[in-house]
Amino acid sequence: MPSIGNALKKAVPGILKATGSDVVIRFVTVGSYNTSTGAVSESNTDVTVKALVDDVSRSEVNDLINQQDKRVLFAAKDVTSTPTTKDKVLISNVVHQIIQVDSEEASGVAVTFTLFVRS
Repeated sequence: MPSIGNALKKAVPGILKATGSDVVIRFVTVGSYNTSTGAVSESNTDVTVKALVDDVSRSEVNDLINQQDKRVLFAAKDVTSTPTTKDKVLISNVVHQIIQVDSEEASGVAVTFTLFVRS
């Protein structure tokens, strides 16, 4: 019998596909340090997901989250790894910094990720 977590993991992408918007999760991989230029190289891997984008609520505002930030909810199944605060989110071609990553799990399986982002 499949666990509730696996069942939800399969159902959530369909729900978001019907109601969500295209958002790009940009996974950033830091490369090597160039001693000549003083710059650190990085490479980006973009993954387009269907997500619900909303303003943060007043109850979510704290020392880390601002009233102008946005909440991005998408299915964990749509990405191969968990986003981190070094990654970025593109909403309508505007780059946003990830401030916080939350995940909802059922039976130990990640079902959704909620990213709090700032432009």
